[in-house]
Amino acid sequence: MKTLKLTLGQPDFPVTVTYYQPAAIADFDQPPRRPLVILLPGGGYQFYSDRENEIVALQYLAAGYAVAVVAYRLIDQPPVYPTALYQLTQIVTTFQRHAATYAIDAHRILLVGFSAGGHVAALYADLWPQLVQTCGLPATLGAIQAVVLAYPVIGLRLGWPTDAATRQAISGDWDLTEADQLVTSQNPPTFIWTTKTDELVPPQNAQDYVQALQRVGVPVRFHLYPHGPHALSLARPLTAFAAGADHDATFGERYVEPTVATWFADQLAWLRRLI
Repeated sequence: MKTLKLTLGQPDFPVTVTYYQPAAIADFDQPPRRPLVILLPGGGYQFYSDRENEIVALQYLAAGYAVAVVAYRLIDQPPVYPTALYQLTQIVTTFQRHAATYAIDAHRILLVGFSAGGHVAALYADLWPQLVQTCGLPATLGAIQAVVLAYPVIGLRLGWPTDAATRQAISGDWDLTEADQLVTSQNPPTFIWTTKTDELVPPQNAQDYVQALQRVGVPVRFHLYPHGPHALSLARPLTAFAAGADHDATFGERYVEPTVATWFADQLAWLRRLI
């Protein structure tokens, strides 16, 4: 595996990307062009969760994907929008234009977003044609082939955040924050999951987005699992909280849900049929 730290984007909104490239296989006469996962961890726009970062990237690497982890704009540099979307537009189009350099397939790029990162991904999926135009890029660039959303924030009116100050730090003067209201037939196929008992981001977020996609005929795979807290990540011991000063072992057990953990293999099978 090769790991690169890249700074992409324009001078006004640079963005750090950690790129994970699978090692070349000497037995192959022709090195394959890998599909690319652009991964957006959650963290409430305050930080990037390590439980949804490299540890998840490695799972995709093991499945044959290259992965680019995005350090999108946070609320410590308010507002988040529209900068986070301009950053993501530059990342998608840079990898498309330089696919050979990064040994990826420019026609097999997907976004994977967790929680707040899912909000960024969903908005990009809705708005990519106008984002490409606003950034002065060719209209032939910017399209993605799929989106995977895990317990995503979809609209700032749907239960998270609960305070006006945070909403303002996220949106500023940008009024295109309600992803379920911005869906068009140009949205890519979408895999989305959450739990009925998510205590932070209400499942209505995912449900409203699924309904919006279905209304315009976009293919959707949706899982609403019966149990589990917010931020389950892989829902396996690998991403469960360890015992420590802030919580004991029983707290971490809440983040191991075997029924939910099937989501990762399920979305890989869905992606194989799609791209």
